[in-house]
Amino acid sequence: MIAVLTAIGIQEVEYSLDGGGDSGATTLERIQHVDGRVLEKLPRIPIGIDGGGRPYMLEALLDDLVADLPEGDWVNNEGGYGTIVIRPFEDEEDVCFDVDMTYREEGDYGDDEEEFLDDDIDDDDAISQDAEVLP
Repeated sequence: MIAVLTAIGIQEVEYSLDGGGDSGATTLERIQHVDGRVLEKLPRIPIGIDGGGRPYMLEALLDDLVADLPEGDWVNNEGGYGTIVIRPFEDEEDVCFDVDMTYREEGDYGDDEEEFLDDDIDDDDAISQDAEVLP
């Protein structure tokens, strides 16, 4: 697949990854051609054949590759996020596949959690203290 990207002159491909709950999304953000052009989409190039005899396209293969590159579980319940940049013309793997991910601990979903803290207020006590007595 890297050889195909090199052959068609793709210098850099950038994806963003956003995981949360039990799903995750890979989004193609940018494609840089060796001549400096920024492309809007990858060319429709068949890379192989799937089990049903249908062509497996370059874009689908890259999506699968990008989803598998992070070493941690960026999808299930942790809500990991980050970027992956693929540079096909680089020889070293850590430069060719630049993975920059942030992983969250179980239950760490950002600042929204403060809104749901229980102040241990007994609803009956709060009502009786503020209630007016009607004649």
